[in-house]
Amino acid sequence: MLFLVFQLDQDRYAIEAAQVVSVLNLVEPKAIPQAPAAVAGAFDYRGEPVPLIDLCQLALGRPARALLSTRVIVVNYPVGDGGTRKLGLIAEQVLETVRREAAEFAAAGVDATQAPYLGPVVADAQGLIQWVRIEQLLPGSVRELLFQASVESA
Repeated sequence: MLFLVFQLDQDRYAIEAAQVVSVLNLVEPKAIPQAPAAVAGAFDYRGEPVPLIDLCQLALGRPARALLSTRVIVVNYPVGDGGTRKLGLIAEQVLETVRREAAEFAAAGVDATQAPYLGPVVADAQGLIQWVRIEQLLPGSVRELLFQASVESA
């Protein structure tokens, strides 16, 4: 399997490349008033409004830095009945891909109840990489806020 790797501070994380639609330069989103802090807003992706989540804000409690390597990763986010919607993820240090088999990943050994999107880990010469499970990324309240139209039409 191919994974897209990014960083949150000094730690490396990976998203399954099959879920990635596109990797874009950082965009200036339209704000969504009174949305949770991790919701950076929404942006236009090929004529479609796409919600944007700041992974640094979600995981670390701080906004992503506007680095040259900070990108928007557009993914297919699963929403009920097997459908998907596009979701933008702001991530820092989006610089590489790695190829690993799912069986190479092992449990991290830490209870991640507060962050169910954090999956198993795999080691390489630079240290550990943790698998981010896109389907577990958003708490139910945020998922409903961002994708209510999808839920209602499904």
